[in-house]
Amino acid sequence: MTLLWQSFTLLLAIPLFTMALEPSNPASLCDRFVGDDEVQACEKKTHDSKVDWYAATVCNLQSDQASFWNCWSEIENARFSPAALDKCAENQSLDDVSRLACVKAAKAGRQPASVNNTEFQSLQIKKK
Repeated sequence: MTLLWQSFTLLLAIPLFTMALEPSNPASLCDRFVGDDEVQACEKKTHDSKVDWYAATVCNLQSDQASFWNCWSEIENARFSPAALDKCAENQSLDDVSRLACVKAAKAGRQPASVNNTEFQSLQIKKK
C-alpha cells in the first residue's frame, strides 16, 4: 500500500516538475511581432544582444510591446538568479510593471572574476 501511495504522489508531482522556467532562444521571441519591420528590427536587436535566456523567457511574458523592450533593456548584459526568475514567471497574475520589477529584483549580485577585479585570483596554467 505504501508503494502504491508513493507512486500516486510521484504521478501528481510530475506536472510541478514540468512547470519550471524553460530557456528561450532570444531570436525566437521575434514571433510576437506582426509587422515585417518590427520583426526585422527585433531580429537585429536579438542577434547583437547578450542576454540571459531564462530572463528573455520572462520578458516574453510581457503583454505590451513597449514593456517587452523595457524588460529587454533591463536584461542586456546582466546576470540573474534562476530561482528568482522562476518566481517572476510562475506568477501569471503579475502585470507588466510588476513583472519588470521582479526581473530587476532577480539580478544576481555576484559577478564573475575579471582581469580588472583584484578580489579574485586569476587562474594560471603552467605547462611542464
